[in-house]
Amino acid sequence: MDLNLTREQYEKLLELVYLGNWLINAYRTDDYLEDYSDVVSLIFSQAEKAGLEEKAVRDEMGEKYLPSFDFEESLHDYISEYDSFCFWEELINRLAEREAIKEFGSLPLDKIDLDEFLEKKDKYLRAYEQEVEENGLKNFELVKKS
Repeated sequence: MDLNLTREQYEKLLELVYLGNWLINAYRTDDYLEDYSDVVSLIFSQAEKAGLEEKAVRDEMGEKYLPSFDFEESLHDYISEYDSFCFWEELINRLAEREAIKEFGSLPLDKIDLDEFLEKKDKYLRAYEQEVEENGLKNFELVKKS
């Protein structure tokens, strides 16, 4: 397969490949998905030919091409923005879901009317979104029940 890219397109491809692998593997330890890092290596192996040699380095064994430290650092803002967005979305969503479930009391989850649940959850989503927008975490507290 041949893929003809401009230098700028190839640079964007490097960014996309790095960020995609980061999304898939950054949090993994024992279950790291090597197939994805192999694709990263393949794509980064062409950096010198594209005049972007500063974007890639070879590993210590000389077997794989990796993103350079400076290249990784240049993408840190995207990762931070993504992490921040996911944190707030998950926090708000989970809190809203918890509150909506509480309204149904001891009713088993499989007996809850989905439309009614989503309506209640939406009410809490809007309230938590407003709270987070206005105050961040300032008013959040962990309350232990005895």
